[in-house]
Amino acid sequence: MRSLGIRALWMGTTLLAAAAAAEGCGGSGSSGAGGGSSSSTTSSGTGGAASSATTSSSTSSTSSTSSTTSSTTTGSGGADGGAPTACLTTSVNELRGSAIALTSDDKTLVAVNRDAGTVSVVSVAYTGSPLEPVLTLVSELSVGGEPWQVVIDGCNTTAYVVLRKDQKVVEITGIGTATPAVGKSVAVGSEPTSLALTPNQTALYVSNWVDGTLSVLDPATLTLTRTIDLNAVLAGTGLLGTVAARPALAHPRAIAITNNGDASDADETVYVTEWSAVRTGPEVPGTPLTSDTNWKGLLYQVPVATGTPNPTPISLPPVLNTGFNDAKGNVTGCFPNQVASVTIDNEGTAAAPQLFAYVTSTCASPAGPTGVFQLGQCQVTGNCAAFGATSTCDLARGVCTGSCTSDAQCGVGSAAGACTLATGECAPLAANAKTTTHPAVTIVNLATGVGTTTTLDTAFTTAALTATGTASTRMPLLPTDLDFKPGFAYVAAEGADALFRLKVAGGVISQVGSQTGDFIDLHTATNQGIRLPIGVVTSKDQAFAFVNNDGDRDVTAIDLGTQSIAASATATVTAPSLATLTAAQTSALNGKRFFNTGLGRWSLNGAAWGSCGACHIDGLTDNVTWYFARGPRQTTSLDGTFNKADPTDQRILNWSAINDEIADFEANVRGISGGVGAIVATANKACTVATQATDCPNSLTCNATTLLCNVSNLDRINTLSEVPAQQALDGSSTDAATPGGASAHAHSVIGNWGNLTAWIQTVRSPRAPTNLVTADVTAGQALFAGQGNCTGCHSGGKWTISSAKFYAPGDVSNDAFGALGVSSLSLETWSAAVKTAAFPAALFPTSTAAKQTYRSGAPQTFEQIQCALRPVGTIVAPAVAGGVPTGVSPAAVNVWEVRQDMATGAQGAGNANAAGNDFTAGYNVPSLLGMQVGAPYFHAGNARTLEEALSSTFAGHYQSPVAQVFSPTPAQVRELVAYLLSIDGSTTPVVIPALGASGGDYCASYVP
Repeated sequence: MRSLGIRALWMGTTLLAAAAAAEGCGGSGSSGAGGGSSSSTTSSGTGGAASSATTSSSTSSTSSTSSTTSSTTTGSGGADGGAPTACLTTSVNELRGSAIALTSDDKTLVAVNRDAGTVSVVSVAYTGSPLEPVLTLVSELSVGGEPWQVVIDGCNTTAYVVLRKDQKVVEITGIGTATPAVGKSVAVGSEPTSLALTPNQTALYVSNWVDGTLSVLDPATLTLTRTIDLNAVLAGTGLLGTVAARPALAHPRAIAITNNGDASDADETVYVTEWSAVRTGPEVPGTPLTSDTNWKGLLYQVPVATGTPNPTPISLPPVLNTGFNDAKGNVTGCFPNQVASVTIDNEGTAAAPQLFAYVTSTCASPAGPTGVFQLGQCQVTGNCAAFGATSTCDLARGVCTGSCTSDAQCGVGSAAGACTLATGECAPLAANAKTTTHPAVTIVNLATGVGTTTTLDTAFTTAALTATGTASTRMPLLPTDLDFKPGFAYVAAEGADALFRLKVAGGVISQVGSQTGDFIDLHTATNQGIRLPIGVVTSKDQAFAFVNNDGDRDVTAIDLGTQSIAASATATVTAPSLATLTAAQTSALNGKRFFNTGLGRWSLNGAAWGSCGACHIDGLTDNVTWYFARGPRQTTSLDGTFNKADPTDQRILNWSAINDEIADFEANVRGISGGVGAIVATANKACTVATQATDCPNSLTCNATTLLCNVSNLDRINTLSEVPAQQALDGSSTDAATPGGASAHAHSVIGNWGNLTAWIQTVRSPRAPTNLVTADVTAGQALFAGQGNCTGCHSGGKWTISSAKFYAPGDVSNDAFGALGVSSLSLETWSAAVKTAAFPAALFPTSTAAKQTYRSGAPQTFEQIQCALRPVGTIVAPAVAGGVPTGVSPAAVNVWEVRQDMATGAQGAGNANAAGNDFTAGYNVPSLLGMQVGAPYFHAGNARTLEEALSSTFAGHYQSPVAQVFSPTPAQVRELVAYLLSIDGSTTPVVIPALGASGGDYCASYVP
């Protein structure tokens, strides 16, 4: 919603009748009042200084590009409010950066093409009756590495683009003309992700995601005027323990600035999101809900007049009840994380403003159980002992016979017939697939500093059920951006290929969806490809919105009157760079699409309940500790998966070294996200509704929009029933996922996992902070290789000794226990090699000589690549087999070492399983790439900061047997932290030392 001036203009246009007929751009909504806030909770914010900085505003704005008045200004007062700029026009809208921006006359769009390094300038003409937008590509300008956001000034003449990889801001002149051009540029901090202009354009703010700072630029000269440090604010909250301010402690992501409509910028406030949630309380054994709710998001406040951040950020509170219970019937909560955008709206009047910040996030719910639940899941008959001596493992279904006698035993919410009485087998229950990640909006009253978080999947599900009795077929997965029309917010959901409408007033979501549907589908009849919308902007005087699609590098026009893609044949425009891609680049782009989408085969019912990108945004980490089948596991950043200089050199995967190929994560798609998966015997065949009975296999129906057969779990290849199984450490998932693969096993008819692997190989590590002290980095490097002797584990091209390169996954070299050949990793011992080399025995994952093999553990339940494991003092074995280990961590963290049932002891301590199969200790060595944005650290998020990881609590880690006497002083901790933060993709890797007393890689001693 805009200021009164623009709102009056909107209401006075010729579109009034159409908009009114559509009842606020698309109808009255599909739910009654309150449908969008049933899952929200409220937490007190800061008030005080935050309030005084915002309540003076008489108006604010919502559109992410500028709208203007005829007044002029030379700037006024304050640290960032006094310098005149090239544009002397006061904007009446919020000049907030987005992946797409629109001039205030609605005639020119500027959209970033992140992978291509270009910016598309698009002209917009409105013709016909009713009006339709005609989009024409004016120019595609090369600007540099990873253009992330763009903002247009109040004069509609200049755009500013932030380049994430190149760490710059570049201007584009001549916006609205036939000859836009790249102008000046200026260096900013590391990994800049967002930018925003003050209303009078006296300052341009840029968030430096890795540095933890804001760069303030003079837009006229494009020069740096000051740097604002947010690291001190986060350190001062005490939420990270006792830690001094330093680079890469805070991670500012999105920016919005208030606008009261006057000629001074000194009375405005800058709001900046902290990317990751912060812990507010320890884990509480026996109380799983606390793992979902002892966290919150943060919103920083910086008054323009002083440039000094408010010391107390606004809280983005958790949700105490998402509305989705798990398969055990437990209430689940979530906390705002990966906080992607902030947009300010004035829902009052000029005389009595009511300012609200709308903050989008992915709300994390890590407590178990996670993923599809099935009572009696098994891999071998030995897993079925609990169900009696006659129970066996049905390998075709992966479930124990005789494990149920009634439907109720199969989980809360199981349908009638869930227990097949003839065999006593439970059907899978998908309830948990709805309880992991949630798209969310936190609405903050800027006058009081109080925020309320609403989970949007709850809102849309509830709304649809209220109106139609059926759940929405799409959730707003990965809400990347939000913009307003009067009374309505529109959310772009990257993982759902859709735009979602929220009816808002007074900081409350009263309805979601519209009379025409629960969402606006960005697919057309001719383009059913994965679109990945990353930005949305609404027009000022027309009833349209425009969406930037990262997957197709195109811009789509949305008719807000019909709540659909505009009817114009030129409503979508594509940047020509897409047509120039090589086969390898096309494969990687397809992999990026599959990685982020939750549609089709990638999540439960293809309804965007989850995706790989929901936990690994940009291929990195969400910094969340999830309770999985092996125990609490911090999400691993994927940038260290492959050696940047050798893409064939891949690490062993997961903290427990249980996967050796990217395609092994088919199990995550099927199990955690509840999707069909991409190792399938049947593809999405073309069909017609009239002939679907013959067109579609497995009695599936034909999708009337896509004219493709809908996907089904019946399409899957049962990789578990192959001999050996083609999943995890058995067989080769890559071979199974490759059409026409080399083995005699069943092969997928689609090659999506090959594309996903190609994209993961391109994932870039975050760049080092620009504000490190060089002397500290140098000293820390010497400590790392010297007294600390960290190179024994953290070295090589991936900055980890973990490598799958020492064997080729297949049916012989890594089979379960040599059933198909004598060269089994499970039969080959590393003991003699490491003892001869004097490798420290205290770092052995097991002290039992007969069990010291390269691969170990019962097949698929406890198996691991054992030689990749290192016990590093982060877990203590239980007193008795089958007990719960103790997690090593500060009291404020209190790591809870249990598996996804939130009761059984976790793997990693050695001999922690009552069956005696889980006998290894330690974890797969992580890469040091991505340390800048990887907090908290260790397998269970044990340490909140690098400083805490080097504290006496974790002496068992840094005083390992290869550095027994190392006890870093505070100065040495500072220096080591600086060096760790300096490691990025451009850092020359440390050579892995020879196997011996200093450590090294004894997986490499394997001889096939």
